[in-house]
Amino acid sequence: MFGLGKKKFDEIHIDRELVEEIKDIARESYPLEFSAMLQGKVKDSILKIEGLIFLPGAASESGAVMEIFMMPMLSDAVGSVHSHPGYSAEPSGADLQFFAKRGYFHIIISQPYDDDSICGYDGFGELVNYTIV
Repeated sequence: MFGLGKKKFDEIHIDRELVEEIKDIARESYPLEFSAMLQGKVKDSILKIEGLIFLPGAASESGAVMEIFMMPMLSDAVGSVHSHPGYSAEPSGADLQFFAKRGYFHIIISQPYDDDSICGYDGFGELVNYTIV
């Protein structure tokens, strides 16, 4: 059981079209990383990830930075997504620090930028199961 404020959820569902968009952006951004916030809501004990929130920032081959202070107050941000230009979706130390401060579900996508190279993590950097719907 996870928590999002007062709303609790048991499952995480990610919209298939959003997954396709994430894969496309990761491929187009390569060799740079890309980053965005995940937009979603809890309904019937399911966290439904349905969109991306792009913030100003900078990207390189070794990292991506978002200007979090530019986040709209009513954005429904529930976590983050970013790409790794290599073949590992293991969170870095900086990723873990960010996860702990910004949301409940985080995605890292690595090469070859397909469904199998997407990993979901909780705010502690532990792997989390999700379903693409």
